Amino acid sequence: MYYNGRELNEGAQEQSFKEIMMIKGIGVDILAIGRMEKMIAGDARFIRKVFTREEIEYCASKAKIAQHYAARFTAKEAFFKALGSGWRYGMSWKEVWVENNQLGKPEIRISGKARHHFDEMKFKKIHLSVSHTEEYAVAFVLIE
Repeated sequence: MYYNGRELNEGAQEQSFKEIMMIKGIGVDILAIGRMEKMIAGDARFIRKVFTREEIEYCASKAKIAQHYAARFTAKEAFFKALGSGWRYGMSWKEVWVENNQLGKPEIRISGKARHHFDEMKFKKIHLSVSHTEEYAVAFVLIE
């Protein structure tokens, strides 16, 4: 067996297999940008209920606001799907947020009951991929 371009001995193969098999959950979500435009049009309550102050500031700074809200919304939905429990245990929208790292890569951050459940399930890491076009936003989340 080869891993990262090098042949592995039997013990290393077993260890690498265990590392590869660490996927605990996956989630994906897609949303039409037009639907998000309707959701945020004139309804500040929706925005305040779903997004953190930092997410609101980030999206408001963009030319195509609805695309950025939609990307963050789909990331949150995909995370809850990957978690495997959905909205159970009293988790809320704002306990899951997206922020960009110093290179601009979006990453999911969690707190509160979402963090508690994540830790209780002994999950280790969250991977996020988001994309959007003029018409759709999509997010994929993998939990290790």
